[in-house]
Formats: sequence, C-alpha cells, structure tokens
Amino acid sequence: MFRLALRAHAILLFASFALPPTAFSQAAAQAPIRLLLRGNLVTPDGVLPNAWLDILNGRIEHIERERPNLPGVPALETSDLIFPGFIDLHNHPSFNIFPRWTPPQKFPNRYAWRSLDAYRAVLEDRQRALTAGGANFCDIDEYVEVRALIGGTTSMIGFSSHDPANVLPDCIKGLVRNLDVYTGFYGPEQGHERIVNSIGVTPLDMDSNTAARTARELADGSIDLLAIHIAEGLPTDAESAQELDALDARGLLTAHTALIHSVGLSPSQLARVHRAGASIVWSPRSNFELYGATANLAAAFREGVTVSIAPDWSPSGSDNMFDEIKYAERVNREKLDGLFSSRQLVEMASTIPARVARIDDKVGRLAAGMQADLFLVHTNKAAGNPYEAITGGSIANIDMVMIGGVPLYGDAEFLHRLSVSTEPMTVCGVARALNANALPAGPFAQVAARLSEEMKAVGSELAPVAECGP
Repeated sequence: MFRLALRAHAILLFASFALPPTAFSQAAAQAPIRLLLRGNLVTPDGVLPNAWLDILNGRIEHIERERPNLPGVPALETSDLIFPGFIDLHNHPSFNIFPRWTPPQKFPNRYAWRSLDAYRAVLEDRQRALTAGGANFCDIDEYVEVRALIGGTTSMIGFSSHDPANVLPDCIKGLVRNLDVYTGFYGPEQGHERIVNSIGVTPLDMDSNTAARTARELADGSIDLLAIHIAEGLPTDAESAQELDALDARGLLTAHTALIHSVGLSPSQLARVHRAGASIVWSPRSNFELYGATANLAAAFREGVTVSIAPDWSPSGSDNMFDEIKYAERVNREKLDGLFSSRQLVEMASTIPARVARIDDKVGRLAAGMQADLFLVHTNKAAGNPYEAITGGSIANIDMVMIGGVPLYGDAEFLHRLSVSTEPMTVCGVARALNANALPAGPFAQVAARLSEEMKAVGSELAPVAECGP
C-alpha cells in the first residue's frame, strides 16, 4: 500500500511540474503538491544555514532547521545560498531579442534618440516588423523570459499597454510572472493585475483620457502601482525637468507611483518625490550608455527616496537582473564611494520592488506563506557576506530558479531529482537545463532557431541568451 501511495505521489508531482507555473496553481488546488528543499536561506533576519523549505502547492508552508518527517516527499539537499527571486520593475521585453546596440553619441534626453534614424532603423522598425499583427509573440515571449529567468528574475514588467481590450496570447502565462499582464495571483484570466506600466507622461506617450483614468484608479485603489518613465534626460535638459510637474498636474505623483529612470531630477525634486511617497527605478547601465549619466543616487538616498534596480532593456542595459546588480555595484564602488552595501543592492532587486509593487505579501522574501519564487546560487568564496555571491558572482553560478514551487531552470541533476523533464542548454560555458514541459512556445532550441530566421529576414541577428564577461 505504501509503495502504491508513493508511486501515485511521484506521478502527481511529475504531472504538476509538466505544467506551466500558472497551470500548476490550478493543479495544486485539486491535490496537494509538496517538495522539500535544503540550503542556506537568505532572509531579512540573516542567513539560516542548512535550513529546509517545506513547499506545498507553490507556497512555503514551513521553514525548518531539521528535515521534516515527510516520507515519500521529493527532497533536494544542497549547500547553496537560496535567495528570493528578483522582481524587475522596468523592462521592454519585446526588444530583448536584439543584440546590443552601440549608440553613435550621448543624448540629452530619450526623445533625442527615439527620433534618431539610426535607432529606428536598427531597433524600432525591425521590432515592429517582427511583431506586426502579433506575429512571433509567443516565440519572443519565451526567448526573452528565459533570458530573464537565467539571471534569477521571477517577476517582471513590460509587455502591457494598459488597454483592457488588448488580451495577449495565453503563452504570456508561462515562465516569469508578468506583473502588468498576468501573475496567477488573481485568478486564471488576464486583466486582473493591479500594476500599470507607462512609457511616459507627455501627450505623445499618454493621452488625456488614459491619464484621467489612471489618476482615478490610483485614487480609488483600483491599481497598486503606476510605473512610468520620468525625467529620462540630463539635469540640464529643460524638457526632462518639466515632466515631474506634468506628472503631478495629472494627479499621478502619488505613493503608488514608481518613477522610471529619474536621471534629470534635481535634489529638490527628489525631496518632492519623497514627500509624495513615490519611489524611483534605477537603470544605471542603460543610463550611462545613452546619456553618460544616471540618477542622482546620493541625493535620492539623502532625501529618503526608495530605490529599486531594473535593467531597462538589453540593447543598452543589462541582459538580466543579476547582471544589472553587478553593474550597479561597480557604479556604487567607482562613483558613489560605496554608498550602498551589497545587501542593499540585492534588496533593491527583490525585497524593495516587492514592497513598491504591493506584492510583498506574496513574493520578495523567504518566509512561511510566501510564494516559492526563489533561486539557488553556489559560491566558491569562504563563508561571509552572502550578497557578494551576486555582486561578485556570475549567472553561471545559479543552480536553480523556481516560480510558484515549480523548478524551471538550473542544474540538470537538481531538476531531475525533482522529477522534472529537461531540455539541455549552455549558459556561459556551463551545462544547464530548462523545464521542458513548462516552455510556453515549445522546445527552446526550436524557438531560438525560428527567431534566428525571422531576425535574418529583417536584417538583424538574435541576441545571445547571455553575455558572459567579468
């Protein structure tokens, strides 16, 4: 009888991991899915060495010092550090299929390069041709979400248009949670997310009807966050400097607003941001590539402004959150005199954006009751500061990424121990694998091959899944 029960449990577990994360939550509602995971848990209160996560139906049920007595439940014992997954509050995912773009000059603001013929020819025109009429959406979605996933990202923003009539294909429900489209937090359908993403506040980017509707939604609590591009230009640029006033005049500068970039904001404007309870999203690599400068983080810190880190997009930013944190650490060391600790930088990509997005009751830390959105990373350094495994590490050291209790990527042996069917891949010269049955557009190698042909047809080439450097 025990053998029959154990076999049935194993079949059920395998079936659950054969589903995308959103389908997993539906399956879990029908029957309990459980697994055990051991490692060194990085929590807000410190590291819990050799602790066990008891994961049930996609959530952390318990954290235990000793292995729970649960016969027959699959278990993975590791010596890795276990972090909460990264939460990317600013990206343009549909552009992340393109190789890195080297701007021909530095610009005073984003309007200057957006109107540049060289930019339009290399990126915007090709992106429109590739995505016209929804073409290639699912292939693009899978490819760019895998690029994010291998860097520890479990939630991101960027595919939405804030148009209730614009329902995306169901492939958007796979892999990384899309905070502005579909997360699985609010039921099985799109259209219930509480986060709005906007390209900007000027009439060119946001018409008056959209602005009025968004202001009402912020005021009545229908949405939890407006993430909007503001002051993406140098402090000397008058056009960028006026955007904060425009945001305020439209009733959009609130405690539920995240100001993306904010490069041009002065110290007094940052004080105003703090008084409003708003936050900023910092994308240093893309800022330096495009403008030769980034947000005044020293003033933001001094004024008490909450700061999150995000990559912007891979053409001029980082490929993933892990690499953007590493870039931010270099800026912190070389230009900010070590203003932030490695812990603060990592939390700007996890705990802090979860709080900014009002999803910190669901993700952003390792605790009982939270979603099991996490990643495992190994380090060869002696025991010490766990956050340096990220600020001084490599994405090749990530051994597993899990969303909603579903192992999606990592070391093939780790995935096999959890009964996951895998598709092999290589990341920075290291053998890794994907959960083959959770890929929304089919085998990743086939997706990459199809996209490569599509990219050639528009005169471009497909970006590598990862850029591997120091």
